[in-house]
Amino acid sequence: MRAEKGNLKYVFIVGLLLVIGSLFWVYASFSLFGPKDLGVEYTYEDYVSALEKTGIEIEFQGMTGAELEEYKKDATKESIHDYDFEFSEYERKQFTLTAQESTALLNELAPTFWWFDDLQVKVLPDGTMEGSSTADIKRLKTDLYSDVADDVPLPLPGSLNIYSKGRISVTNNQLSGDPETFYLGAVPLPGKYLEEDSVSVMEEYFPRIYTVVPGLEITSLTSNPEGEFVFDGVIPQKVSVTKK
Repeated sequence: MRAEKGNLKYVFIVGLLLVIGSLFWVYASFSLFGPKDLGVEYTYEDYVSALEKTGIEIEFQGMTGAELEEYKKDATKESIHDYDFEFSEYERKQFTLTAQESTALLNELAPTFWWFDDLQVKVLPDGTMEGSSTADIKRLKTDLYSDVADDVPLPLPGSLNIYSKGRISVTNNQLSGDPETFYLGAVPLPGKYLEEDSVSVMEEYFPRIYTVVPGLEITSLTSNPEGEFVFDGVIPQKVSVTKK
């Protein structure tokens, strides 16, 4: 009888450890583990190529070129509200970017202020797009969504790994999305949150991420059969950033 109770106790302890381990794995996948790897690796040359296509030139605290790139290596995250941004010399641009160039541009253009780390984007052969990153939820709520942050019904961690797949386009600065899947860490978002009503909320609030640049006009952002992102719009050619 004692041996039987001992076995039951052992099974209970093992079961409890498995439950705790599973909960830790799910929670850790939200931010501790890296975001999903889409296999998009970029080089410095990809970033330079993307800058040449867009024509954008950045000056940060008087630094440009190699000096700025060296500074970015050890730069820490900062709030956009702590700096003044001057955008000028707007031009109409039409260009295509590969997955590597797009990923490089998004990660390297303004890493000090960007709200997404280890971001990867790509276009699949059927035209759907994939995106993966670690979102800085704390800074997003402070910088862009302070007016609605308290409306979120559940507490969110300070950072969150996200993955999405679906058809996305932008026309005249308005986002249109038809998501297939959306993951928060290892947890898929329930299907009801991918339906029209929920997607319309995303289409309303997501543009804040790119319209934070005044005067930016995205006439269209789509993809082509070659797996490239296709851009047509008006963007600033000069960006100067100074501490307030």
